[in-house]
Amino acid sequence: MHHFRPYPRLPVHPVPVANIEQVRTAKLLGVVLCDSLLFDFDEHVQAVLKTCSPRMYLMKLLRDQGLPSKELYCIVYFML
Repeated sequence: MHHFRPYPRLPVHPVPVANIEQVRTAKLLGVVLCDSLLFDFDEHVQAVLKTCSPRMYLMKLLRDQGLPSKELYCIVYFML
């Protein structure tokens, strides 16, 4: 019996299902994948920057308000 093994580079586009949104990218285990299930470096970097920017801004505001470095390090540790 011969089993068909699909070629991994061929994109698989499922048939749209009513009331289910199709997306171009998805995050899986913290990594952004594009619609062909391949790693998309640009999309991944944009997602990381989108997460980091507000946190960096908050840390800057806290530092500017006089929060000691030791407490800032604790905040960074718990953000990771």
